[in-house]
Amino acid sequence: MSGIDTSEAEEIIRWSLAKYDDAIMTTGLNLSGTVLLDIASKAGFTGKLIFVDTGYHFPETLHFWQDLEAKYDCVSFVKLSPKTETGFLFETDPVKCCQINKIAPLDEYLSITKPSALINARTRESARGRFGLHLVEDGSPAHINPLVSFSRLDLEEYAKTNHLKVHPLYVSGFLSMGCWPCTKAVRPGDDQRSGRFFGQGRTECGLWGTLGSQ
Repeated sequence: MSGIDTSEAEEIIRWSLAKYDDAIMTTGLNLSGTVLLDIASKAGFTGKLIFVDTGYHFPETLHFWQDLEAKYDCVSFVKLSPKTETGFLFETDPVKCCQINKIAPLDEYLSITKPSALINARTRESARGRFGLHLVEDGSPAHINPLVSFSRLDLEEYAKTNHLKVHPLYVSGFLSMGCWPCTKAVRPGDDQRSGRFFGQGRTECGLWGTLGSQ
C-alpha cells in the first residue's frame, strides 16, 4: 500500500465511472499519468487510455507505452497519430506543430467518439497555470482531475511504494515529457515544466485550452 492517502483520488474515479459510463483517460506518460493509471485500474477503470503519438516522441516514451500496455491488460490502450507529415515545422512554427501533431488528432477523436468525461493526471503543483484546478470541471466533456492535490513527492512516493516502473528519462531530470525537439531535462530547483518548449515563452502545448469545446 502507498504511504500517502489516495482515498480522494479513488473516490472521485469511482464516482466519475458511475456518473460517466463512457469516460476515457488521457496520458502524456509522465509520472502523474503512471500513478493515475495504477490508481484508476485499482478503482475499476477498464475504459480507453488515449495517447497521441506525435511522431516526435523519444524512443523511450514509445517503449514505455508498450510496457504499460503489457502490464495493464484490463485497460484499452489507444494510440492516435497525426494525418499530416510536418517535417521540421517544430523549428519554424512550434505552436503550429503542436496544433497539427498533438491537438488535432485528439480533437478529431473526441469529435467522433464524444465521451462525456476525460480523466487526466494534471496536478496543481505541476505548472503555475494549473493552481486553480478542481477535482471536477464541468464541460463537454467534463474534466476529472483525481490527482490535483498530489505533489511531486507524493507521486514519487506512490510509485516507489507500489513498485511502479516510471518513464526511463524521469530519473535523468525529464520531469515533464514531451516531444524530443522541445523537451529537455529540468535543472534542480526549476519549475517542473521548465523543460518544455524551452525558449518559446510557454510551458503548455495548448491542448487543455481546446478540450472543453468538444
